[in-house]
Amino acid sequence: MMQHHSAASVLCVAAHPDDVELMAGGTLARWLRQGIKVHVLTLTHGSWRGVEGDEQRDAEDAIAEEQAAAATIGYTVENLREQTMELEFEDRLVVEILQRVEKRNVDTLVCPWDRDLHHDHEIASRLAVAASKRVNRVLMGQINHHLREVFAPNVFVDVTETWSTKIEALKCYESEWQRTNGEWEAFQDELTRYYGRLAGVTRAEGFRTTKLLLP
Repeated sequence: MMQHHSAASVLCVAAHPDDVELMAGGTLARWLRQGIKVHVLTLTHGSWRGVEGDEQRDAEDAIAEEQAAAATIGYTVENLREQTMELEFEDRLVVEILQRVEKRNVDTLVCPWDRDLHHDHEIASRLAVAASKRVNRVLMGQINHHLREVFAPNVFVDVTETWSTKIEALKCYESEWQRTNGEWEAFQDELTRYYGRLAGVTRAEGFRTTKLLLP
């Protein structure tokens, strides 16, 4: 398990509201309990349309739900309100991330895995990594099971005591929670127990790292 010093500062870069809770909700709750500062930068408003063009999620609702989830876990959050499904790798977005890295003296960056099949997740990962040159630790998390290859984490965080907080925060996203009809909780239950078994604890969240400076 990673140990942080008292001045540790974490920045999570997410593509959509709910990404952070899915890939690292228990981890963020644990770190916050340890006095670590956690800030989330979400790139898009999260509204999207189905194949028939019908709106599946209202932007204002998604951002309000994100604020509720942030309050549940305890992190601070900003949403850049970019268009969902249209995220692209642009220097201006790298600069947005760099500004938060510098302002908050960030030493740990959490972002989606770059081999995620979802276009926005992949782009969010690339943007975050491009802004990570002066960050000591970069952790990529698994949001769902739609991947280009099997996700094999090499860093684990014990979330046994913060599992319930993670689920409580996910339930803040009411429309998505109902739409997925129990799939979110079932998948997260299976995944955290599996990663917990690998790490020797009851439940864990897993990450892949491209850079990890140990204290």
